[in-house]
Amino acid sequence: MPIPVKIEAEETRSAKERVYDTMLEWLIFGTILPGEKLNEMELAVYFNVSRTPVREALMLLAADGFVDVIPNRGSFASRLSMTDADAVYTAISAIQSDIARLACQRCTPADIKELNRLNDEYVRACEGESAEILRADEAFHDGIAQLSGNPYLLQFLLKLQRHAYRFEQVLAQTGIVDNAHSAENHRELIAAIAAGDENAAAQASSSNWMGQYLTQRAILEETIEKNGWGV
Repeated sequence: MPIPVKIEAEETRSAKERVYDTMLEWLIFGTILPGEKLNEMELAVYFNVSRTPVREALMLLAADGFVDVIPNRGSFASRLSMTDADAVYTAISAIQSDIARLACQRCTPADIKELNRLNDEYVRACEGESAEILRADEAFHDGIAQLSGNPYLLQFLLKLQRHAYRFEQVLAQTGIVDNAHSAENHRELIAAIAAGDENAAAQASSSNWMGQYLTQRAILEETIEKNGWGV
């Protein structure tokens, strides 16, 4: 009968997704460090699943660029590359600028109120751990992305943000990240969107991503090299 087969497939998919989602969090927020070897058996025991969903999750993470699968050696958390960092921040800055322009065309007073609330949450999160700060920052930018009304931009943005936050996590460990400046930049972006000023919104969005990245790039590169996390 096809029904038992379908149920079994659904269970396998759920286990795979659970492993994938958890490991993605670990990889983004530094629980698993760049270059660290991933033991399938240990992961299977941890998640209380067979090795099959673990292997499937690792393959998905490899396809997304978070894991390197090396024949005859195993799976490893992907190392960090400044070439990748430059590409990620260039792309995310461009997409965020376009999103900000679209948000200017669609926002309502209620939307502006919600963006201010999200930024207030970000400010409060800045008193906590780096992972909490990054999640609040992601929520703020996702709030703007929702206003674009373009699901494709939102999809690409999510993928890029996940890669960007690996670098953001490294920077957070150095203690140089100016969260207060970022919150102020968020306020400038909100004001530009509220005023419907597309050029100002695009500029504020670009400054929030590319501008801050460029001021911190040298320290990011030094930190990655010092810890042996680079390619």
